[in-house]
Amino acid sequence: MVLYNETMTDRETSNSPDKYGYDINESLLTWKSLSHPYKKRSPLYGQTILAFALLISIVSYFIFSSILLIGGVLSTLLVVYLMSTLPPVEVEHKITPSGFINAGKLYHWQELYSFWFEKKWEYDILVIQTRLSFPGQVRAVLADNHREKIRDIVGKYLVFNEHPQRTFVDKLSDFITQKLPLETS
Repeated sequence: MVLYNETMTDRETSNSPDKYGYDINESLLTWKSLSHPYKKRSPLYGQTILAFALLISIVSYFIFSSILLIGGVLSTLLVVYLMSTLPPVEVEHKITPSGFINAGKLYHWQELYSFWFEKKWEYDILVIQTRLSFPGQVRAVLADNHREKIRDIVGKYLVFNEHPQRTFVDKLSDFITQKLPLETS
């Protein structure tokens, strides 16, 4: 925190460029988009999730006799239901010389490692890998035709991964999604 004292000049307290020639508060690129990809689901989706949750709860009760495990299954059911039924809000994303601002939270470039692009449903998504334990990734839905601009700007600060390494959980979720569709198209 910088406190103003009488020996500081106006240049030292203003948002003017520093000795390196850039303003750390300058916005290199700003866009507004949805907070997460969203796909309107049919009632069949909710019914299928409820059936799976009840089946897992009944089996876990008879095998493990654990009410706590059933509570975990039901709380996961609630989160999945809310994420699939509540539409996302519009948030602002900003790239600055000091870092990436996602929905008002600043992630400094030192906290970030690499980035890549993914596509989910009809949305392009910027995925930034962090060095933090939580969140491990920062995701931002892209606005129209910003992909190349973002690649050029963020590429000055982070490593671009053309084909990011897929973890076991990524592969497992893709496999389950393909083999157990929760709704018909």
